[in-house]
Amino acid sequence: MEEILTILSQASYKTFMKKMTDAPRPNSTTMEDANNARWLPRIDMLFESENEAYEFYNTYAENVGFFVRRSTLWTTSKNIITRRTFVCSREGFREKKKGAKEAKCPRPETRIGCPACMTIRLTPNGRYRVTEFVPNHNHQLAAASTIHMLRAKKMRRKARAVRADLVDDTVRTPEFETEDEAYEFYSMYAGRIGFSIRRASMTMSAENVITRRMFVCSREGFREKKKGAKRVKKPRPETRTGCPACMIIRLTPSGKYHVTEFVTYHNHPLSVPSSTDLVMSHSVENGQDDESDMADGSADDTVHKQARSHQSISLLSLDSKNYLRSKRVKSIQVGDAGATLEYLQKMQDNNPSFFYAVQVDEDDNMTNFFWADAKSMMDYNYFGDVVCFDTTYKIYGYGRPFALFIGVNHHKQIVIFGAALLYDEGTESFKWLFETFKSVMSGSQPKTVLTDRDAAMSEAIAAVWPGTSHRFCVWHIYQNAVEQLSQAFHGSRTLGYDFGRCLFDFEDEEEFLSAWKTMLQKYDLQDNQWLAKLFDEREKWALVYGRETFYADIKSVQQKENLSTELKKYLSPERELLSFFEHYERILDERRCAELQADANANLSTKKPPSIRMLRQAANAYTPAAFKMFEREFELYMDCMLYGCGETGTISNYRVTVEEKAKDHFVKFDSLDGTVTCSCKKFEFIGIQCRHVLKVLDTRNIKELPPQYIVKRWRKDAKAGVLSDNCPFSFDSDPQSSLSKRYNYLCRIFSIAAARAAKSVESYAFIESQSDMLMDQVDQVLQARPSEMPALITTSCDRSQNPVESAVAGTLRYDKANQASFIGGTANGSLTFPFTLTASPSEYC
Repeated sequence: MEEILTILSQASYKTFMKKMTDAPRPNSTTMEDANNARWLPRIDMLFESENEAYEFYNTYAENVGFFVRRSTLWTTSKNIITRRTFVCSREGFREKKKGAKEAKCPRPETRIGCPACMTIRLTPNGRYRVTEFVPNHNHQLAAASTIHMLRAKKMRRKARAVRADLVDDTVRTPEFETEDEAYEFYSMYAGRIGFSIRRASMTMSAENVITRRMFVCSREGFREKKKGAKRVKKPRPETRTGCPACMIIRLTPSGKYHVTEFVTYHNHPLSVPSSTDLVMSHSVENGQDDESDMADGSADDTVHKQARSHQSISLLSLDSKNYLRSKRVKSIQVGDAGATLEYLQKMQDNNPSFFYAVQVDEDDNMTNFFWADAKSMMDYNYFGDVVCFDTTYKIYGYGRPFALFIGVNHHKQIVIFGAALLYDEGTESFKWLFETFKSVMSGSQPKTVLTDRDAAMSEAIAAVWPGTSHRFCVWHIYQNAVEQLSQAFHGSRTLGYDFGRCLFDFEDEEEFLSAWKTMLQKYDLQDNQWLAKLFDEREKWALVYGRETFYADIKSVQQKENLSTELKKYLSPERELLSFFEHYERILDERRCAELQADANANLSTKKPPSIRMLRQAANAYTPAAFKMFEREFELYMDCMLYGCGETGTISNYRVTVEEKAKDHFVKFDSLDGTVTCSCKKFEFIGIQCRHVLKVLDTRNIKELPPQYIVKRWRKDAKAGVLSDNCPFSFDSDPQSSLSKRYNYLCRIFSIAAARAAKSVESYAFIESQSDMLMDQVDQVLQARPSEMPALITTSCDRSQNPVESAVAGTLRYDKANQASFIGGTANGSLTFPFTLTASPSEYC
């Protein structure tokens, strides 16, 4: 077994090739002659081992155009090879077996007594010397393309021989109706075990029906060198290891596909899912490789232990928390599950920090999917205080139950935190989805979540996100109204306007109630049951209620940006799902580019600064979009009239009125600490101080807005600093779980560094130049003994120091203020960028 795996890994072949490449070239008049001479065997050539000589002759044969096999062998009593002859594969003649029947279609004769050979003998110093070399052949030599094809066939035969020894007959697998169903099954198994798969060879009938299909581990085979390809300075790391793991299916006479081969053995470390409660894929293979390589040869033992443990796992066993104890409600289109998994695995191959999770039903069919990339996770850290779970795509029957987790950034643009395909929309499915989302976002749940009016969704949020304020999204309500009141909308040109005003415009309860009553009377809708139920739930959606919870003015953003109109045509059953994913990625990239452009515009504004001190302060701090909200309130405070209502200790009470408004508002100002509150709750609801408070501040001769009332999420520097003020993970005693968590968190941190460094050529060049220093320091930490660690890193648990926004390059060190400068790198060991920040080390656990 070890010999076969050695052949498949080609490790010794690569070592020898390197030696031959580095060897001095013989003197010759032309480059062609030099190349030919370099691979030409010569009498008295020396080799360290019999295998090295064989590999040399093999390389020579490939260049010339023939195949080699081992022939005559002389050994000692201690099984030491003293003489070996390597011959052309067409040497000798085929022997006729005694008593063998003559075949109707005999195989063509391939052996024709070719004399070409090379013989080696063992010398007293332990090396092998070439004693005979015959270059002549009595047949036509093959072309390079033919050699490559035959060599590939030979490798496949060897791989089949290896798999034959590794086939696990104890694994229970079902029969499959289609080839796609088998692919989805093996994908689910792979995600559970910790590897990714791809489709390999297949056989088709004359009717274009797949009769045989092979699914393999993504690390099967070896990367082929393209003819004429230029040598790159920094080649991509080799990921294929000739892994034999596979599943092969064949079409049976009954029309179903039966598993004929199932190999569970892998010759590489498997990745560790980040949560045992989810059937998910989150690649940490590179991180494992880094640690296992430091284990002084323990990597092979680890692989064999993993292989043995995985062989005993039934493919149909799933965690109870992930198991949907019912059949899915919606039928999944043929090929959708396979296309989704193909997309998710491709995304993860391109980006190791990409996350996806899959839920299955009681029949082990894939039911729900969720995914998010590193940028989405970063955006959630900054702007995840308000999340809208957008499910409007199902309303119009687009064909696929697509859903988005979205929010609003500091430019009042929509940002996407994650996406899902939900073929079951029961309470358990929503619980799984919200738990998964929370787990991906470092255990953080939003302050406010906006959803459709769905009972199952409401129950799941109450169970999974306790303490989160749950409101119904007014934009979803408006979309539902178009369907529920379709006849009324078509019969009137003004109903849409009046209904929209009730949803979006009123911040005063009396005005809202009056407008609602007027609308019902005007359009004769007093008996409409849908509107009656909606009104009963008004405290969940009307803007005049629940104003003590933050809302981020998301309703106005959704009015301007409607993602459903951009995505709906790509969700139709007539289109392939992969085309939708391509469109989704394009929209995601466009929105992220728009955010970068808005960042640049905010910092490079050429407008003349306002002359009024408070407006100038706000213009410098807020993004242009947030400044517009503040500017409007500042302009309207001029129309307010202020009346004193007495004082209680340090607290002064005021009544603020506006001529056209029937309701007064009451403001409290505390002269002790400068805090101020208003009964309108606009600051708590939107994050921008209201006109009533601004009137009080002006009356008290306060010409600048107190810093605590400039909310960071609306500032230009909203994304400054690190991901979190506290460590997002508790690294437990499970080494595999801790490895995954550390890897995930570092990916997010370094993604921020990359995003910042890419903004200018200078910052990119500086970061790139520090990569070697980074990896040297990481290697020092990994190789240091525990007693040497304090000399490299001085641990501090002082959390009082906040992260500094600027990046300072240097070695790993601490100054007197317990500030640490880190230079980071990727978990797979490739040097891409360093990352420098200032913080207490305990904040990163």
